Amino acid sequence: MTTHASTLRVLAATLLIATACGDDTASNGPNTTDSDSGFTGGTDGDPTGDPSGNPSGDPSGDSDGDDPGTDDGEPPGPGEEAELCDAGDEAFVKRLIPLVHGRKPESIREVRLLVSIIEQLDMKGVDGRRAVTLGMLRGDAYLTRYKDYLYEELRVNLSGDRRNETCYDLVGDEANGTDLAAWIRDNPVTAQYPGDPFWMPDVTFSALRLDDMSPLLRAETFARVSAPFIAGNVTDPELEEMRVAHYGRLFEATMMGRTTDCLECHRAEFSVTDSAEEAFDRHYPVTGLLELGAYGPDAAEASQERSYAIFRYQGFAEGQVDTLVNGGPSGGNITPFGFGYACGAIDLDPNDSVLDWDGYLMGDYDPDATLVDLDAQMRAGFDALRSDGLDVADDESVDPAAAGAYLMSMHMSNRMWTHAFGFPLQVANGFPRNADQRDILQTLTDSFVANEFSLRHLIADVATHPYFNQSPPDTCSSATPYNMPMVFEPFAREANDPSMQANGVGDTVHRYGARVLLDSIAQSMWWNKPDVFGPDTDEIPGAFGEPGGCGANMPDVPCVDGPDDATVLRDVGAFLSDSDSGFSGTDLLVMLRLENEFGQGVDPGLHGECTGPLGASCATDDWITQLIDEAESSPEVLMYDVAAAVKDRMLTSPAIAPGAETAALEELMGVSLGDTIADVGAGRAEEAARRLAGMLTNTPQFMLSGVPSRDVDPADDPTLVVPGTRTQDLCNALGPLILDNAADGVSEGYTCSASGITLD
Repeated sequence: MTTHASTLRVLAATLLIATACGDDTASNGPNTTDSDSGFTGGTDGDPTGDPSGNPSGDPSGDSDGDDPGTDDGEPPGPGEEAELCDAGDEAFVKRLIPLVHGRKPESIREVRLLVSIIEQLDMKGVDGRRAVTLGMLRGDAYLTRYKDYLYEELRVNLSGDRRNETCYDLVGDEANGTDLAAWIRDNPVTAQYPGDPFWMPDVTFSALRLDDMSPLLRAETFARVSAPFIAGNVTDPELEEMRVAHYGRLFEATMMGRTTDCLECHRAEFSVTDSAEEAFDRHYPVTGLLELGAYGPDAAEASQERSYAIFRYQGFAEGQVDTLVNGGPSGGNITPFGFGYACGAIDLDPNDSVLDWDGYLMGDYDPDATLVDLDAQMRAGFDALRSDGLDVADDESVDPAAAGAYLMSMHMSNRMWTHAFGFPLQVANGFPRNADQRDILQTLTDSFVANEFSLRHLIADVATHPYFNQSPPDTCSSATPYNMPMVFEPFAREANDPSMQANGVGDTVHRYGARVLLDSIAQSMWWNKPDVFGPDTDEIPGAFGEPGGCGANMPDVPCVDGPDDATVLRDVGAFLSDSDSGFSGTDLLVMLRLENEFGQGVDPGLHGECTGPLGASCATDDWITQLIDEAESSPEVLMYDVAAAVKDRMLTSPAIAPGAETAALEELMGVSLGDTIADVGAGRAEEAARRLAGMLTNTPQFMLSGVPSRDVDPADDPTLVVPGTRTQDLCNALGPLILDNAADGVSEGYTCSASGITLD
């Protein structure tokens, strides 16, 4: 079963050519992302942004507005309006499922089922796409996916010195309801939760169920201090300064979307990239002087000492270390919100600050202020936005607490857009570079605030945005390949060729995140997912004798000694720690790691959560084994049918073109696609199917998002169907999530059958 790397590369390239989904437009310039930066938004509430594709935002195409027919040095854009090419409901569903569940579609049958629901809801006057999106954002698959997403966004360390697996991996009963998150939302940090003991997973799951992210942000501000910043050969004041700077920068990077060091040159009311002349303007702030509110009226002169002073550790949170060692708050007199001891303790009457710094962050503080004071401002800011939205005075001033909470809301909105599209609505200085980026971001943030910090509605806003489901422009006879405003690649404005001074669908192409990529492989094959908080070592002794190993769950499936899950996560780009901060690109290491662990289609023996059919318990045999068992029951089944089923499972593209693709697959699989299972034998058929599945995990169609595949001809639907993935099974699992959703305005009776779903 050995397949050399070079063979896989050639076969993958051949398959891509054979199954190409249309003319993809390459990016016309480097895309720039900055996961730590903040952003601002506009005020007109148009969810599509300025439809003009020209650099100035002026529909006339004239850079200074004096004469549409003249060239003033800034060439005209592609046209008066964006020529959008919606790819249709099937393409929408294919792209939606990885976003909401972090996996690939179960098959074209799942896609057709969801398309049918969309179409029937549309006929009833309900927005079918939004209803399906909100419905899929319910249940265990959503909770698990977005708990992992939030941990990564908040930079929860999974390895290294700052790893605290007890606080961040221990799940209690409070995870199963909304009471915990609602209590944190409505109480100060000094109050003690009256229910069961809880830890950060409980807060995260409860916040997701409540659908309010504000309790999570407040709780995480304290929980992250439970794993102390450690250094040697420094004095106490030096160590305290390092700690304060660390926690301050982390707070800005993961919550505020602003950086103190950048405020001198970039704020709402001033930026070195701002200009009164439209042709030279590169600064598009939101209405409201948010930086002056959150960082103080002297934000232009803000220093780390002033911005980060509130994050003092000495005398306030030093009890965290004793808590972890002794099992109780020996150094501090309470745990924040009543957390379990592993999430630390705080002293409400700390010693004088060793640094003696005055502070300003969402409010003014004296040197002895602590995170308790910051939490009070965070709570006040979220409450103000929840009640009245952002109140901007006539002089553009904003209340400090509300300004900080709004910056946090914008950061979450920008990060969700980046998660879905691969590219942010801002540049590295923390601000949008044009009106189109600003207007989209403004709309997303205002909706997030209006929906009381609902992650579900934020995801739905992103998924139903017109740009989410764009097809290559040749599919709708667009006049130009760059048919969208500069939302994804704002530096296209500098292109010399006027026709390239806009964005195309090629500018949205990006690799799926590491967790989505790895979880997609696991779910597609019914293997275990990576264990996020597994042993923090290079060796995992006795892995296959323990529950969760492939030898325990799937005794009939061939597997090899399991890898260190953390190594797999790191090499594919997941955030593990402050020193292994993750990445989203694809290089040789990524390809080799994926090939080494998954390229043969054999369970590598990861140690995390097991998988299986939707809505069912974990599989006893992996998907390939069950596929071959199903094929053996019908002697007339061809290897073509096996290959089509594998392609459908991995790529939702079951068609196999005659000629080059057929020849490539037969070379890879080592069998003729015209042979029956009886001719080949079950053993060779399984080996062939595993080779194909493993190779497909390394293809662009599996790894990349951005350009949708073409719709599948029903005549190409696979004939082999594994139990648990039949249309009836999928309908039973997904129907209740989507159609029994009265809170979101969808409550429809329906009937599931082998042929699909019928709404009453």
